[in-house]
Amino acid sequence: SSGINAEYGGLNECHGSLSRPLSHLETFIANWCRNLNGEWTVSLSHCPLRSISLAGTWYTNDETINDIVTFFSNLECININKCYKISDEGVRRFVFCKNLRILKISGCFKIGDKSVGAVLEECSRTLRQVAMDDCRSISRRLLDKISERGLLLLEAKRENADEMWDSSDRYMKQGFLF
Repeated sequence: SSGINAEYGGLNECHGSLSRPLSHLETFIANWCRNLNGEWTVSLSHCPLRSISLAGTWYTNDETINDIVTFFSNLECININKCYKISDEGVRRFVFCKNLRILKISGCFKIGDKSVGAVLEECSRTLRQVAMDDCRSISRRLLDKISERGLLLLEAKRENADEMWDSSDRYMKQGFLF
């Protein structure tokens, strides 16, 4: 698999260093890129992306999520931690990602029980991990339900967080080179 890691930079900084054609790109990491707007989804729409990490990106919103779901139907892993402009409407779109294995939405305080519950139900066959620390609109009842299913990363419970993240990162590296 191949990937772009544009953390703290932008796509423009990455183009010159690509050694493989973008048509094989499976992983896109743009954590904390402040200049990344929604146009990247169109630019990479021909890529078979399976893993996208946009943690802390300023312009990521519900429309971006809609584009991600539309263009990248084989999405397996999404990290939208601390993307403050995403609401229930955006998260609800992940019900169309039938291969979704990892959902990281920590710090997305506009997200509530209905959208997360819908994703849990629709993606129950494939979903393996959900990280949702500091999602202020998520009820304790839903957290307990996710925990009972063995999907909730311990971060959301504030127990042994480092150990669980390490485990999660190893899991992601195996499939997505994160």
